[in-house]
Amino acid sequence: MSSAELRLPERGKDPYLTQRIMSAGPEQLISYIYDAILTACRTGDRERALRGLMALVGALNFDYLEQALPMHKLYQYCLDRAREGNLDEVKYIIGEFKEAWSEAHKVS
Repeated sequence: MSSAELRLPERGKDPYLTQRIMSAGPEQLISYIYDAILTACRTGDRERALRGLMALVGALNFDYLEQALPMHKLYQYCLDRAREGNLDEVKYIIGEFKEAWSEAHKVS
């Protein structure tokens, strides 16, 4: 996942956040994306939620089709709900994903 996909803050705006993102491992980056989507849903920022969901789709590894395909379908469902403006449903689903991801990978 590239820094452009994560939409890093402008240089100098929040160097602490930039450093956290740049030094994070893949599991932590996914956790950060989940957090960004949840924040976007809480604040009604549909475009930011859509960007986060697209980043999740882009992070799927289709070399492991059996695991990636169901996640792709669920992310697509969330994308459809977000496009409709149903951010409460997206927030609920992504919240469940975030909780499971954090538990499985021991990230916060």
